[in-house]
Amino acid sequence: MTFKNKIENGFAKLKSNKKMQIYLGVAAVVVIVAIGGIIIVNNTKHDTTPVVQTYTIPENEKIFINGIIVPKQSKDIPAPANGSNPDIRVTNAQNVKSGDVLYIVKDEAAIQEISSIKTQISNLINEKRALQSGDPSLVSINNQIATLNTSLSTANAKAYTKVKAPFDGKVYLNNQASSSGADSNSSAVLMTIQSTDYVMNGQISEQDLSKIKKDMTADVTILASGDTVKGRISYISERPQLSSGHVDQGDSASSLSLYNVIMTFDTQEGIVNGYHTQATIEVNTDKHKVPTKAIVNDGNEIYVFTEVDGYLRKVNVEILNDSEDYSMVTGDLNENDVVVKNPTKTMKDGDPIPSDASKK
Repeated sequence: MTFKNKIENGFAKLKSNKKMQIYLGVAAVVVIVAIGGIIIVNNTKHDTTPVVQTYTIPENEKIFINGIIVPKQSKDIPAPANGSNPDIRVTNAQNVKSGDVLYIVKDEAAIQEISSIKTQISNLINEKRALQSGDPSLVSINNQIATLNTSLSTANAKAYTKVKAPFDGKVYLNNQASSSGADSNSSAVLMTIQSTDYVMNGQISEQDLSKIKKDMTADVTILASGDTVKGRISYISERPQLSSGHVDQGDSASSLSLYNVIMTFDTQEGIVNGYHTQATIEVNTDKHKVPTKAIVNDGNEIYVFTEVDGYLRKVNVEILNDSEDYSMVTGDLNENDVVVKNPTKTMKDGDPIPSDASKK
């Protein structure tokens, strides 16, 4: 019997055997259901695999302080109070050292007093020479001479007063005509001495005052040139200014109290007295807002996962305050770091992150 005949006989028997037909039908249904179930399960698993979502840490908060470049030290030197003509010993814009004589004032009354005292002392000495060594008048004459010598020392100290530079710097004559002997009393300030190193004098509003502190660094832009130098806060006033003066903080700051802020520069190159500036300070650089769901607490550590070059990096954090949506944390995080928003229990440090991560 050929193979073809065997198949035909088998089909003939199957057609005549009802039970066999039922068994084969049930088996076929079971196979179809099983295959369909496997397909559905596989599709379901694929659909429920979570897509990794990420969150980019926003840039740090920045504070802007407008200001102007001024000498680090500046002092007005007044003209003589008695109206005397000073003997000025410096020229305009001259560099001076601390202790250099700026001008000398001659007190005519003291000079006349000196002449009178010297005459009295000379007369007493002549009178003393005419007396015998044992004359009782010698004691009185010697006492008078001693008293007059004391008065002479006092008068000499007043006769010529030297006004000296209080610090190193450059001196500017506010009434240059006085150097040629004119009456200097026409100006209350005879000259001004200014240091040759400069600082930024700025003002900050009450809204931002609590966010800065001494020794904070800043990027200071010199508006005239566009150059940027590093600055450091050296002084913050505790008293508000009565007015904003020459520093313009804009209309929004007109109703706010302003506080004086001094910044030093890391270089004096390109720093020009009187140029306007704007300092930019990043604040709260150690505090970052992240989604609360991004934080993992396994009982031993509290951390988040960041994405670095396509791989997971575990970063330990400390929670400063939290809410349902976002938490404020501190740790080895920086602005623009990419944080995994929905970490899973299977994620580990160093694992590759799926390339289809959804960023927000």
